[in-house]
Amino acid sequence: MGKKKRKKIIKKAIRLTFCLILIILLGISIYYIIDISNDIRGTDIKGEEVTLEIISGDTASSVTEKLKELGLIKYEDIFKFLSRMESLERNIQIGTYVINEGSSYQEIFDLLKSNTTYRESIRITFTEGCEVQDIFNTLVANGIGNLDRYEQVAKGWDFGYDFLPEIGSENRLEGFLYPDTYDFFLDEKEESVIKRFLDNFNKKMTEAGLWEKISQKGETVYDTLILASIIEKESQYTPELARISSVFHNRLEKRMMLQSDATVNYILDKEDRYSSISSSTMAIDSPYNTYKYYGLTPTPICNPSIQSITAAIEPEDTNYLYFCAKGDGSHVFAFTYEEHLKNVKAYLG
Repeated sequence: MGKKKRKKIIKKAIRLTFCLILIILLGISIYYIIDISNDIRGTDIKGEEVTLEIISGDTASSVTEKLKELGLIKYEDIFKFLSRMESLERNIQIGTYVINEGSSYQEIFDLLKSNTTYRESIRITFTEGCEVQDIFNTLVANGIGNLDRYEQVAKGWDFGYDFLPEIGSENRLEGFLYPDTYDFFLDEKEESVIKRFLDNFNKKMTEAGLWEKISQKGETVYDTLILASIIEKESQYTPELARISSVFHNRLEKRMMLQSDATVNYILDKEDRYSSISSSTMAIDSPYNTYKYYGLTPTPICNPSIQSITAAIEPEDTNYLYFCAKGDGSHVFAFTYEEHLKNVKAYLG
């Protein structure tokens, strides 16, 4: 084959490829233009009703994010742009909205600007390491929900998350109600309140990439949360969480009992007794007594922070087997029991 003929073939192939690329790009552009247009205009046949809650402090931007998460809109940037033209930021109303799937952007704008319903809300902060019972008691004390109903929902409600223990499990939500600051409506239903905690837990885990890390380690989510809850209760001093985690990992590998004061305190708290470790610790016959039984406790003992969960997954590389509180919130660590006893004498007397 001559050079001229080869050149012609190559040029023809290039032109063909270029045309093909243009056709593909044009097709993609047309698809998105049509899809965006359909999303803006909505559909003639409306889908299921979806509840949107707008609370004090919500902005047009945060409302747009909620709409996207609920599947009511696809294109956040376009909705935000159009919302500025609609002056949504100035006219948005606090309240609960029932919006049909397939509603047009204009229908959503009109609804958000016209609602006059006001629901009183309250902001509550839950600290890391709080227990489910603490959370329920705090909510009820602030006028949100009924304690019996919370316990009923916690044990038997299907929240749609496969990371939760089976319905009916004891202490089913311990470890999964993420401690954070929340805004609640005073007339909010118990299942909606609990769902907020679970949604936040899932969001925090996803943002930190912890679902993937747990899977890569070959661990279970539940065991990870159990260990994280023990770490959380043992120390709130963030810089040493991974080191505390290493102690527990090392003890488990050596088939040593965890001997965590926090797990025993969990039992004593449940029994409304003074929470302190004493010479009678071994007499407490409970699977939560890690001085008496090997391994992890049956359930988490609190709701840990994302830092403690990370530490449970990624312990520091040490050979430590013991740690002792120094009295200032931090701990001193030891390799041997003899060193540990010296530390106990030095810091605890």
